[in-house]
Amino acid sequence: MLSFKPVELSDKPLLQPFLYKHQKLLCNWSFPNMILWHDAYLPYYTLVDNILLVAAMKDKPIYGFPIGEGDIQSAINVLIEHTKKHNHVLTLAFLTEEMKETLESLFPNRFNFEEDRGTFDYIYNVSDLLHLKGKKYQSKRNHINQFKKKYNYTYHPLTVKDIPECLEMQSQWYDENECSTDSCSLELENCAVKRGLGFFGQMDMKGGVLRVNNKIIAFTLGQALNKDVFEVNIEKAFKDYHGAYTMINQLFVEAEMQNYQYVNREEDLGIPSIRKAKLSYYPTIILKKYKATLK
Repeated sequence: MLSFKPVELSDKPLLQPFLYKHQKLLCNWSFPNMILWHDAYLPYYTLVDNILLVAAMKDKPIYGFPIGEGDIQSAINVLIEHTKKHNHVLTLAFLTEEMKETLESLFPNRFNFEEDRGTFDYIYNVSDLLHLKGKKYQSKRNHINQFKKKYNYTYHPLTVKDIPECLEMQSQWYDENECSTDSCSLELENCAVKRGLGFFGQMDMKGGVLRVNNKIIAFTLGQALNKDVFEVNIEKAFKDYHGAYTMINQLFVEAEMQNYQYVNREEDLGIPSIRKAKLSYYPTIILKKYKATLK
């Protein structure tokens, strides 16, 4: 019988090395994401024969594809029995194309698959975001040049001393944007940002702060997904400072990501403005994801 427990910060020594070893490009079940978005998804986990099983227990339970080097087929069978016992249909979320093909091979005609466009990850070559070369990035270079000419700015790595001011900035940012998008998703994001800042000193996250006249006008947080991929979890800027998002993006890449091949800037949640912004940086990979439901 499976016994799931909530993902907590104290689970970091167990879960983070495991996930670092076995994750490729997918970011949904990274340890920082499960901690930051705890209130939105209520992440749970259990270990079965060197396989990590993860689940989001908010509302209807959904499960992740088994993580690890053990018997995937056996692990999924255990999940099937577990969900039957608890009277709900097994739903696996955030499946990559590779996971989908494995599932179809192990369980032919047992699952219905649905493409989940709003959850696709946007993955970029670090060198592209660092150098912004070529005609396609001309507008980004223009934003940066205009920002540098207009503002007296400084950038430095985020430290715990910056947290209170970042929290103050986030509160102001939330008030300014509260009516601009879905209020529920914005509130959940607000909680995630506050958790990220609140736990910053207790996690292996990196961050950056952009100041104008010594005032924080942008900040960002992220962490290595594995040895090849860096994940950006949070990026905030005041829109009144033209080019601030472009600046914090490039400066963070320059400061923290030059030893990685890719940067995963996560999904667009189906929000048109976010999708447009992420596409404007010309991702190397748009990582498709699927939802699978047992027939």
